[in-house]
Amino acid sequence: MRIRVPLFVILLSLCSSALHAQTVGVKGKFVDPATHAGVPAVKVTLARFDDTTDVHHATALDDGSFTLSGLQPGGYRLEGVRLGYTRLRTIVRVDKPVQDLGVLAMVSEAVNVRGITVTESPAPAVVHGDTTEFRASAVKINRDATAEDLVQKMPGVTMESGQVKVQGEAVQQVLVNGRPFFGSDPTAAMRNLPAEVVDRIQVYDRGSDQAEFSGFDDGQSQKTMNFIMRNAKAKFGKVYGGGGDDQRYQAGGNASVIRGTTRLTAIGMSNNINQQNFSPQDLVGALTGGAGGQGGPRMMMFGGPRPGGGGGGPQIFRMGGGGLGGGFDPGNFFVGQQGGVSTTHSGGLNLTAQLSKTFTASGSAFFNQALNDNTQSLAREYVPPQDSTAAYVQSTRSNGKNANQRLDGRFEWTPDSLNSAIYAPRLYYQNNRTSSLGSAGYAGLDGTPLAASNSDTRSTTYGNNLTNKLTLRHRFATRGRNVSADLSWGHTLRGGGRAQQSLSDYDLASPGGADTLDLVSNSLTVTNAYSARIALTEPLAKAWQAQLIYNPSFTRSAADARALGFDALTHAYDLPDSGQSNSFLARTHVQNGGIAALYTHGVWRWLTNLSVQSQRLQSEQTYPASRTVDQTFGDILPSMQLNGSFTSRRSLRLAWNTATNVPGIGQLQNVVDRSNPLALTAGNASLRESYTNNVSLRFTEADPMHSKSRFVFVNVSRTSRPIGNATFTAVSDTTIEGVAMSRGTQLTVPLNLDEPSWNGNAFGVYSRPAKWLKSIVSLNAGGSFTQTPTRIGSGLNIAKNWALRTGAVFASNISPNLDFTLSYQGSYNLSRNSLSSNTSGDYYAHTLGLRLNIVGPHGVVVRDEVNHSLQSGVGSAYGRNAVLWNTTLGKKFLKDNRGELRVTLTDALDQDRAVGRSITESYVQDTRDRTLGRFAQAVFTYSFK
Repeated sequence: MRIRVPLFVILLSLCSSALHAQTVGVKGKFVDPATHAGVPAVKVTLARFDDTTDVHHATALDDGSFTLSGLQPGGYRLEGVRLGYTRLRTIVRVDKPVQDLGVLAMVSEAVNVRGITVTESPAPAVVHGDTTEFRASAVKINRDATAEDLVQKMPGVTMESGQVKVQGEAVQQVLVNGRPFFGSDPTAAMRNLPAEVVDRIQVYDRGSDQAEFSGFDDGQSQKTMNFIMRNAKAKFGKVYGGGGDDQRYQAGGNASVIRGTTRLTAIGMSNNINQQNFSPQDLVGALTGGAGGQGGPRMMMFGGPRPGGGGGGPQIFRMGGGGLGGGFDPGNFFVGQQGGVSTTHSGGLNLTAQLSKTFTASGSAFFNQALNDNTQSLAREYVPPQDSTAAYVQSTRSNGKNANQRLDGRFEWTPDSLNSAIYAPRLYYQNNRTSSLGSAGYAGLDGTPLAASNSDTRSTTYGNNLTNKLTLRHRFATRGRNVSADLSWGHTLRGGGRAQQSLSDYDLASPGGADTLDLVSNSLTVTNAYSARIALTEPLAKAWQAQLIYNPSFTRSAADARALGFDALTHAYDLPDSGQSNSFLARTHVQNGGIAALYTHGVWRWLTNLSVQSQRLQSEQTYPASRTVDQTFGDILPSMQLNGSFTSRRSLRLAWNTATNVPGIGQLQNVVDRSNPLALTAGNASLRESYTNNVSLRFTEADPMHSKSRFVFVNVSRTSRPIGNATFTAVSDTTIEGVAMSRGTQLTVPLNLDEPSWNGNAFGVYSRPAKWLKSIVSLNAGGSFTQTPTRIGSGLNIAKNWALRTGAVFASNISPNLDFTLSYQGSYNLSRNSLSSNTSGDYYAHTLGLRLNIVGPHGVVVRDEVNHSLQSGVGSAYGRNAVLWNTTLGKKFLKDNRGELRVTLTDALDQDRAVGRSITESYVQDTRDRTLGRFAQAVFTYSFK
């Protein structure tokens, strides 16, 4: 523990240091992509992001090369100007003694020669080190397009379930001119940024503030998309409103004002046509874990999907036995994951300002309220059968109201080039009310009904989540020597109640076997978390650097859940139900320390890291029985990363890392959740941690001379001692794992399994111009594989799932008045189980789409979106073979065509079907939700600049 004293003394003296900063430089070469010759006499300007007075100038030599020295490390805006060429703007990060930018393409401007216009299209993608940069001017897009429309035309960018992916990886953060935009909500950023104000789009893995400062990757990177604006001063926005048949309406707008480093944006919307604009925080918000430095939102789960959850996926607002545990991928819930019909009201403000030369502030406030009404049918086939149970069906009618408020901030103080401090607070509030009527039943191998249940459930949940993160950084006079500290702390509160009435018959063949459940429950979970990460970087030799890391953390979670049954004598809910009640306390202590080494030679960077970690997990149950668990885990966590940046055309990244996953309090609580009387779930206080090895490879190549690009991404991970599901089905009235169960009832608990789990995926993209079509063609292909163990009764089942995917995108580059995108994305999915030869989980799905925008004479606008969705190999009730057609006819008018009146017919063929298929380690599930159906609207839009 002595190591902390000198490190904190150094940090406290951070602001008073008077040492001098290291200096770095850049070099590069301007080349004409048409002639491959150097472009001389280019005037180069390099302006520092965080200090607008720090500007450097140079002029390219006869061969197009240039050099700038005497720079401070950091981010810069580079601009190259020469008569006869398009102005070149890009963002560079300088952190080497001589940063080689490689070849920079200077594209010829249109030149009038005796009435003939000669043009040369800029390359759609270039590579600068580990950053892929897309040029907005490489594609022509209609004037009403958003940044979301623009990025879908870029090579390697796909849209899956409303989520933007680049090279197969989900975009987790969007920046504008290098600054946060609406916190960590990519959807809000891209949908409210007009495409015409964007100059370039940069995609890279943004490291943590500590990693960006030291150059050491700490494994906390996020796939980031940075939009570079065309002008330093701009204002733009729009307002819209309209309505139509069946009382459908929509209204909203956005406005942005940019003045150099100051940016103010306001957004708002209200509609009942399923435009939800959800982000992960809106869906899980304050009800999740992740207080302090726990790595973001976490979803409440008890080891896996629940049959009674109304959808078979993770249950977001499940009450009764509550707690936090199990991780989730927030990328799955960015947009459009809420089934049924939703009415949404939302609004937000975002402000970024350079308040002084040393202080920058940014913050956003966002409010969202959604009212949802849904009718869902669900069919599940167990593969292999669960003892005598082969199938499960469910029908649910539900409605709910979810309100969410989010406050995000980031404050950066840089008193000089040696010191900086960053404070990033977040505060989320959420309140949710739901009610549902449901019926469910099990069937045997021959289709004979075995058990049935009807239930009426009403629940309320509320909560808040406060997180704080303070980063302190100091750079010494010796080049490469620096120290930084991340200090995180947070508080999460989650509470609520549920009232449930259900009637279940566990033996349909024998009258009188029905059982009733009538109870109310309340729960409260409070989590506090604290963590620190201190890193000291030291140069060892000419090409070597080392880093010492100390990373302690402490988390305390207290949960109390009480259930009361109805007493017919007192006509009140005052009968304690100990089977669904629990008082639980969990504490996790982590001590992590390690050393890293960085070797740099030419285009190569090799980073190795070795950490030793000790974790102590203590859990105490005080009600209904006393039980204590005290486990200590010791692990060695190595990692390695190799990066190669080959001029401005190619980059390679090979990484291997390891991690552990400690069970959360929700997985440890052994309280039984009877929200679905036919499918019970419970925690397991004996769970241990799991250990994961992950290997990834990324290769990027962009040829600006021929406007071609290639991307390849491969990732494989193996988890030992995975926390899987153990499912037991009662063949007669019995007690399993201490839980009384009637015949036909299922119980699912989390369990550490000896068989490892595997996960792998691969994705590749090739892009080039198609001159005959005046378009950019992107071809993509990939696949994924998962191996998941699960225990079914007394047997161990190994579920293996494969998916083969291919797709193509033709993005027009003809004219802003004729803008189209033709796309195809198909996948073939197979599943196999070691305990069964059933192949009913195999299916094929594809989406073939066309987006067309035509602006004709006199401001007449025609827009069409046509999608053919196919899901074959699925029963007729849940299959899909539909054409979804939305068509619009509009007229632009007013000054500069700022006004537009349009009439839109949505789902013109009335074929929309909200169906979905999911495959787990033990079953294949199909769902069908309520849809809006066909409707028409008239909408007026006014845009301003």
